[in-house]
Amino acid sequence: MQFTWNADTIRWYINANDYSGFYKNVAETITPALTGYKSLCDIGCGLGLFDFEVAPLFEKIDCVDINDAALSSIRDRTAKLGISNIFPRHKNCDELTGRWDVIYMSFFGSRELDRFLPHCQKLFAIVSVTSESEMFPIKQRYKKNTVNDSLKYLVSSDIPYKLTYKQFEFGQPFTSLLDARQCVQSYSPDISDAELDEFLHNKLKETGGEVYPFYIPRTKSVGIFELDGAFK
Repeated sequence: MQFTWNADTIRWYINANDYSGFYKNVAETITPALTGYKSLCDIGCGLGLFDFEVAPLFEKIDCVDINDAALSSIRDRTAKLGISNIFPRHKNCDELTGRWDVIYMSFFGSRELDRFLPHCQKLFAIVSVTSESEMFPIKQRYKKNTVNDSLKYLVSSDIPYKLTYKQFEFGQPFTSLLDARQCVQSYSPDISDAELDEFLHNKLKETGGEVYPFYIPRTKSVGIFELDGAFK
């Protein structure tokens, strides 16, 4: 499933992260290896949710993406939170110039990680274990890169790496049944009403909460790659 950022998908994704603490958990896993570094570049940053978690650790964070809606969301969030060291940059990763202490990538650009090593001292890449969406019933699935794909490339290219496997909750909360229906239909536009009813019957859970009374659980299995960069 290729991601399209708009007002609804931004809201759902932020709600999912706030409810599950996914990027907080990722940040806590990586943080011990970030000591002493001052600058970070998040390539294919999306909403930059990891960057907000680690902002206190860095003097400067550049968030690089080509999606204006995602970058606008970052600007709004930095203004709301009074954060002054996160800088959204509209730029294609293939045109990347500059050097940072750390490069971070989350579910993006993990097929040839070595192409970014000249720009950093350390590189972290979050990669899904599976190649398909585990959340919604997509009929035509987008085959994304997996941990095994990245492993094969790194081994064949004789590139040293460290790999940590983790499982974190990253399900989707909803404010109402209508919100749940609209979300599933957004990600599964070909789903029929009968298929949608069956899916929600099987997957949707009641939380007893006021803000998010409904939730679709999901455990996200990831590999966290750590590579040494060429820039010292």
